[in-house]
Amino acid sequence: MTKSLSAGAIDTLRQLNDIGTGQAAPAVEPVVEKELLGAGLVAKSGKGAGVEITCDGRKYLSGDCD
Repeated sequence: MTKSLSAGAIDTLRQLNDIGTGQAAPAVEPVVEKELLGAGLVAKSGKGAGVEITCDGRKYLSGDCD
């Protein structure tokens, strides 16, 4: 069963998926960040600020994760 997300959360997840390794993540609205963190689709960035997409986030978007 797929988690239901708001349109803003899906757009943010797509933006995070398009970012290359080491590039700065886009600013994420706190409510969207909380939604994605709660769903397990993003994790807090190792650099202390922002979030990064997780394997589960990529699976949510494409059904595949390397």
